Amino acid sequence: MSIEFIVVVSVLGFGGLIMLFYISHSIEKQRREKALLLANLSDYVYRLQRVLDSIPLGYISKDLKLVLLGQIKSRLEKLVSLAPHKDRFRKSLDSTVGQIAELSKVTTQVSPPPLKNKDEVENLRVMLQDLSKIVEHMAASNVITAPDAKRHMLDLQKSYSSANISLMISNAEAAKAQNKPKVALVHYKNALAEMHKRNQTNMYDAKIQQITAIVSELVKLTDAPSPAKTDPNSESELGQAIDSLLEEEDAWKKKYF
Repeated sequence: MSIEFIVVVSVLGFGGLIMLFYISHSIEKQRREKALLLANLSDYVYRLQRVLDSIPLGYISKDLKLVLLGQIKSRLEKLVSLAPHKDRFRKSLDSTVGQIAELSKVTTQVSPPPLKNKDEVENLRVMLQDLSKIVEHMAASNVITAPDAKRHMLDLQKSYSSANISLMISNAEAAKAQNKPKVALVHYKNALAEMHKRNQTNMYDAKIQQITAIVSELVKLTDAPSPAKTDPNSESELGQAIDSLLEEEDAWKKKYF
């Protein structure tokens, strides 16, 4: 066997090894890129669905919910095409298509349910903040127009204000039922202040009239002498808690609105 033949075979063998390494590296790179893409798509779908599942009906508009479901649907379609063997992507896609069809048939706005305590309001605030960031990202990515983004952000602001008002009135009614008129007044007056602040479209006119009448009755009760004295410390703590809640809300709205 000639030296020349051995050299040629060696060169070809070395070249084959290099080609094999390159192909192997290319396949591994593609595999990693695909895995990263699947992870990013799955994470975004999970994040959007978590927000939709966590925000009670009535605190998110139909239009915005359809936009979010549309974003989920497009990413699930991509996931199905990238990993057709994974049934969970197909099932999630079918579920999302069903949600879109069902929501599209809704013609009336669902009334937001009352929230029972500060923890529920805080949880809603966190979810609305997360949703505000998503709306900002969609606007920056030209998924939605700037006017639509502004409209959705204003709707989110109204939702949070509505939740706070609901909580204040709920707490006021509870205090009134427990024969604590001064405590009830703190909640009712804060609710009235918030409603007056957010009543640009007169949406709270009827509620303001109703609560004003209740406040007038309570003022008469608190002015009258009473044998049972309300604990001043509990009222002071309550006032501080309400002030803290309102300060948190104003800070959030300064950031997003």
